[in-house]
Amino acid sequence: MYSTRLYDVRVLLASPDAPALWDYSIWKRLVPSLTPLLSSERGRTSLRMTQTDTQQSGSPNQARVRFGPIGWNEKAHRKWTHRSPDTVDESDHWDFYSFSAWSPGPGKCAECPPDGFMAVVNEISADSGLKRGDCQFAYSVLVALACDVPNAESTMDTAFSTLSAEISSVLKARTRRAWSPTSPCVRTGQHIQSLTDMDAFGAPFVLGPTQKSAPSLSMLLGEWEAVS
Repeated sequence: MYSTRLYDVRVLLASPDAPALWDYSIWKRLVPSLTPLLSSERGRTSLRMTQTDTQQSGSPNQARVRFGPIGWNEKAHRKWTHRSPDTVDESDHWDFYSFSAWSPGPGKCAECPPDGFMAVVNEISADSGLKRGDCQFAYSVLVALACDVPNAESTMDTAFSTLSAEISSVLKARTRRAWSPTSPCVRTGQHIQSLTDMDAFGAPFVLGPTQKSAPSLSMLLGEWEAVS
């Protein structure tokens, strides 16, 4: 299943002046359209998160914000997003790095990869050394939905259209590919993720300085087509 189940995969590179997707005011407008993509009859959706507290000293691990288990519901959305009613007093000193959403969660994906998946990686987090005025794109968003899920095409179209409407972008692209190759050691760009790599990842970039040149399809591994 990992090497044969095909996915509709879309990537969006947010423009340098795009609003932060992880801001609660933006995220709550995305949730209704993302929910069908990130729902599965096989189990609950699970989020994985990397954020740090810039007011904490010590190692990056010590500064990491600990959210505990995060699901897909209003309480969870308010828990991790910035400037939500629950985080308005503390999130101003959080530094967002990445998150991934699995539907169902990784614990249910031992024999079959997730039905839906989403990942966001911030290109201008504190340790990147970049600022908005220096970058070609602010962050990457990847969404993937298994093609055998009922109403997969319309579900993906709705989710990606909403993302595109809320987040200005410098590149949007799509492809179809398997979750992983037959061998977990192969990294050809023709799959979504290695079997052994369970952390959040963003767009599958060709190795190299992605912020040095104008965004184009040539930045992405594999065969992609532009989305208008």
